[in-house]
Amino acid sequence: MAESVVSFVLDHLSQLAAREANLLYGVEDRVQSLQYELQMIKDLLNTTKRKKGMEHTVLNQIRDVAHLAEDVIDTFVTKVAIYKRRTILGRMLHGFGQAMLLHHVAHKIDKFKTTLNEIRENKDKYDAFIEATNQSAVEEEEEKERLQSLHKLRRDVEEEHVVGFVQDSKDVVMRLQEGGSNRRVVSIVGMGGLGKTTLARKVYNSSQVKNQFNCRAWVYVSNECRARELLLGLLKHLMPNFQQQRNDNKRGKKNAEDVNNPSEEELKKQVFDCLESKKYLVVVDDLWKMRDWDKVQDAFPNNNNGSRILITSRLKEVALHAGDDVPHYLKFLSEEESWELFCRKVFKGENRPSDLETLGKQMVQSCRGLPLSVIVLAGLLAKKEKSHREWSKVEGHVNWYLTRDETRVRDILKLSYDNLPRRLKPCFLYLGLFPEDFEIPVTSLLQIWVAEGFIQDTGNRDPDDVAEDYLYELIDRSLVQVVKVKLNGGLATCQVHDLVRDLCISESKKDNMFEVCTDNNILIPTKPRRLSIQSDMGHYISSSNNDHSCIRSLFFFDPWHYIHRREWKWLLDDFKLVRVLEIESHWCYKFPSKLGNFINLRYLRIESVSSFVPDSILNLCNLQTINMGIWKDENPISFPIQMWKLKHSRHLNSVCSLKLRGRCSDEKMWNLQTISPLRLNTEATSLIKKGTFPNIKRIGLYVNGCEDELSKLLPNLQQFKHLNKLMIHKALKLLTSEVIFPSSITELSLSMIRCITDEGMNSLRNHSKIKILRLSGDDKWVGSTIDLNCVDGSFPQLEVLEMESLLVRKWELGHGAMQRLQDVFIHRCPVLDNLPTELCSLKGLRKVQITGSSIEEMAHILRILETDNGVQVITKNPPPRDDSDFILNIY
Repeated sequence: MAESVVSFVLDHLSQLAAREANLLYGVEDRVQSLQYELQMIKDLLNTTKRKKGMEHTVLNQIRDVAHLAEDVIDTFVTKVAIYKRRTILGRMLHGFGQAMLLHHVAHKIDKFKTTLNEIRENKDKYDAFIEATNQSAVEEEEEKERLQSLHKLRRDVEEEHVVGFVQDSKDVVMRLQEGGSNRRVVSIVGMGGLGKTTLARKVYNSSQVKNQFNCRAWVYVSNECRARELLLGLLKHLMPNFQQQRNDNKRGKKNAEDVNNPSEEELKKQVFDCLESKKYLVVVDDLWKMRDWDKVQDAFPNNNNGSRILITSRLKEVALHAGDDVPHYLKFLSEEESWELFCRKVFKGENRPSDLETLGKQMVQSCRGLPLSVIVLAGLLAKKEKSHREWSKVEGHVNWYLTRDETRVRDILKLSYDNLPRRLKPCFLYLGLFPEDFEIPVTSLLQIWVAEGFIQDTGNRDPDDVAEDYLYELIDRSLVQVVKVKLNGGLATCQVHDLVRDLCISESKKDNMFEVCTDNNILIPTKPRRLSIQSDMGHYISSSNNDHSCIRSLFFFDPWHYIHRREWKWLLDDFKLVRVLEIESHWCYKFPSKLGNFINLRYLRIESVSSFVPDSILNLCNLQTINMGIWKDENPISFPIQMWKLKHSRHLNSVCSLKLRGRCSDEKMWNLQTISPLRLNTEATSLIKKGTFPNIKRIGLYVNGCEDELSKLLPNLQQFKHLNKLMIHKALKLLTSEVIFPSSITELSLSMIRCITDEGMNSLRNHSKIKILRLSGDDKWVGSTIDLNCVDGSFPQLEVLEMESLLVRKWELGHGAMQRLQDVFIHRCPVLDNLPTELCSLKGLRKVQITGSSIEEMAHILRILETDNGVQVITKNPPPRDDSDFILNIY
C-alpha cells in the first residue's frame, strides 16, 4: 500500500500545483522538488516485490513520510486560503504569522527530502546484502511452503464434509454431459471458502461422471503456480508409475539431466499423448491467472469424443476466459444447510442437546452461509464441552474466534486480497469502513473512491465510470456481493461478508489506512488517516483521546444522534484536513456558518439537513459531491445560486428540493453531472435557459404550481446534449397536452401524475430513445380514471415500464408497440382491470410484477406468460420501499 500512498500524494500535489498555484506561493519550488523525490521513490517501489522483514519496514517508513508531507502541505494550503479571505487589516495583523508559516513549511519539506534520501540509501544497502547472501531464494522457498500448507488446510476443510450442493451438483453434471462431442470447458466460480473444491469433488466422484469418462484426473493450480508444476501434477495422475520412472532415471547416468528436466513443451506432449485416445475429465482446481491457462490448454486434446475440463476459480474473468459457457456461480449455504453442516461436525451423529439448538443456530447464522466459517466454528466447538455455559463464551464473538491465526481462515481469504492489482487494493480495503451487514449505496461508494483519489489514470473517461469498473472487478473476483439492482440494470447496493470485512480492517491497520471505532475500542488512542465511528457520537466526543489532526475521511454511523452547535464546533476544530465527511444522522438541523473552513472537502453527505445552506459552502473549491438527506420533505432547501463557484462539483443531490437564492450569472458549471431535485423558480429557470450545466447527465425538477412554465422550459433542455435521465416531481397535469421532452433522454420518471390524455401519451410514445419509463401518481388523489393507449409501433426502445399509484383503468398495446419490453412493474393501480393480450407476443419479456392490484381478471394472461412464455410472474407484495430505495432507483 505504500506505493499507493505515494501515488495518491503525487496526484494530490499535481492537482494543487495546477488548480491552486496561488495558495502555494512562496514554497512552490520546494513542493516541485518534493514531487520529483516522491516520483523516484514511486519508481523504486514499483520494482519492489518482497513485502517482509526489512522491506516491510522500508515501505512503512516511506508511507509515513509521504503522509507527513501531505499533512504539512495541506495544513499550509488551508491556512493560506483562510488568510486570503481576511480583510486588508486582518492580513496586516496576521502577516508575521504568515511569514513564519512559510519558513516552517520550507524547513519541513527539506527535512522530508533528506529522510527520503536516507531511506533510499538504506534500501540500496539492504538489496546488496540480500543479493550477496542469496536471502531472496530462501524467502521464496519459505513462501512456497507456506502456500502449500495453506492449500492443504483449505483442501481438508472444504472436502471433509459435503453438505448441500444437491442442485449445484446436478447443474454441473448436466453441463458436463451436454455440449456434443467437442472438448468443452466448464467452470465454477465463488469466493474463497465457499466450497468450489467441495462441489467439484462431489461431481468428480459422482457415479454419472465415473460412468461417462474413462479417464479422470485432478490438478491443483494455486496462486503462484507454474505451468511446469501443473503439467507434472497431471502426469502423476495420468501415469501411476510416472514418479517411479523419474526416480529410476535419476539414478542412471546416461542423459539423466535431460530425462529429469523435460521442457514444458515435452511435458505438454506427454499429457497430450496420455489423453488423446481417452474420453477424459480433468479438474483444474483453483485457477488464478489467464496466462496459466493459456500456457497449458494445448495439452488437452480436442479428440471429439466428449472430453471435458472442469475449472474452479475465484475470478469470473479467468473462468470466462478459459470456459466455453457462462460459469456456474456458487451461492452461500442456506441457514438450514449451514446448520446441518455444523451439526455433522460437532455432534457426529450423536443426539443434539435441545438446549443448545437456539444458541447454536445463532452462532451459525453469524457465518453468513460460508462453509469455511461453519466448519472452522464447528471444529472449535467440537473440542469444547457441549454445554450452554461453554457455548455462551463463543456466542457474540464468532468472528474473533474464526480469524485467530491458528484457524488460518483469514489467510485463505487473504489469498484473494494478495492477488489484487495495486489499483484495486485501496478500493477493496475501504469497504471495511462500513458497519457489519451494511448495504453500501453503490453510487455514493463510487463518488467517495473518486474523492479519495483512488481512481487515477482515467484518460478521457469519466472517473465515476472507471470507479464502477473497479467495483465490477471486485465483484467478479468474488470479494463483493450485489444486494440490490436498479431498474436500469445498474448496481444499487452491495455488501461484503463479515469475514471479508474483518480482513479489510485487519489489513488496513497494517497500513494505517483507517480505524473503525466502536464502544469496545473507544478508549484506545490512535492517529488514523480515516475514521469510521460506529457508536454514539456524543459518547465518542466525550471519551475518545484520538488525534484527529491528519484525518482525511470521517464517517458517523449513528442515525439518531442530534447534531448541534457543539458537535459542529468539534468537527471544525479537530478535522481541518478532512476530504470525505459522511454523517448518517437524521437530526442535523443547521449547517454551521463556517462550513467553508473545510477547504480540502471533496465529498459531503449529511442526511436530513436544515432548510438553509450558508453561502460559506461556496468556499469549498475542491468539493465534488454534495448529498443532502434522505428525508422526503415538501419543504425546500435554500441554496446559493452562485454554486458555479464550486468549479469541481460533479454531483448535487437532495431529496428535499433545492430552492436557489441570489443573483444569476453567465458562469458555467462544466463538471456538474447530476443535480436533483431543482425547484422551479425564477432563479432555476434562468440557469437552465442560460445553459449553466453544459455537461449535465441527470436532472430532477420539482414543479410547484408552475406547470405552464415547465412546458415552456422543457424545450430548453434540448441544449444539454449529455442529458440522459430526467425526473419531474409533481407532474400533475403535464401529460394532458403535447409536451416536448429532450431527445437525448433514455430514462424518464414522472411522479404525482393526476391525468393522462392521448395528447400527453403522444409526447411519450414517439420518443425514440426512452428505455425506462416510470409513471407514478398520488395514493390520496381521487379523480377520473386513465386509459393508456399505446398505438402501433410506439415506444420502440422501451425496456422497463413501471406504473405506481395510478388510476389506470385500461391499458392497450397496438401492433408492434413496446417490442423491446423486458420488465413490467405495476404497484397499487387498483382500477386496472386487465393486461393487454399483446404482452404474450413480446419475445423479450422476462418479468411481470403486480402488487396492490386486483389480479383476478389478469389471472389468465399471467398464467400464459408464466407457463407458456417462461416469464417470471410476481404477485406478492415486495418489501416496503423507503426513500433511499427510491433515490437509488432513480440515480
